[in-house]
Amino acid sequence: MSISVIISLIGLGLLVVFILSVMPGNSSRMDEQLNAIPDFTPAVSYKSSMCKNAIAIDIEREKIAVLLNPMKLRQLEARPSVYGFSDLMAVELVRDGASVVKTQRGSQLVGAVAGGLLLGPAGLIVGGLSGSKRQQSKIERLSIKLYTNDLMMPIQELFFLDFPGAGADPQQIQPILRDLDQWYGRLRVIVESKKGAQAR
Repeated sequence: MSISVIISLIGLGLLVVFILSVMPGNSSRMDEQLNAIPDFTPAVSYKSSMCKNAIAIDIEREKIAVLLNPMKLRQLEARPSVYGFSDLMAVELVRDGASVVKTQRGSQLVGAVAGGLLLGPAGLIVGGLSGSKRQQSKIERLSIKLYTNDLMMPIQELFFLDFPGAGADPQQIQPILRDLDQWYGRLRVIVESKKGAQAR
């Protein structure tokens, strides 16, 4: 098989992934589930038809709703989990199963921060997992882990990219990286603001 055929197949695979991610079917079902949460009005939300998960924030009531992929939970259907801002203990950005950066209550920023300068999660992902490694390798999975004080299910993992095997070129998933940056930033603000409130 020639190189041009392989490149074409990879490009076609990425096109299919992006088409699936914007298809309305799963997204409208996720909208219904998020809108059905009592005393919860999403101010901002993220829904991925490709990864079949969603997250929403009700800023006024200080609540976060997370809807995970039922297949990853080994269930036929998943219901949204709702947390107060004060229930969020830490947030972590994960690339291909490895931690890129983590913010937790009661401690400093942890992770791949070169020389104390945070480039933004997407910058760290594209640059590799350490400041010294500047690699542009394919990315198979990108997720944000939310650590909560829920004893039954303390960790919720929200996927932004789940493309095992082939992976995706970082330059081709810039919209996903931008969404990832924004959501890690929002959740980090919540953790940091509650850390400050706890210290007072």
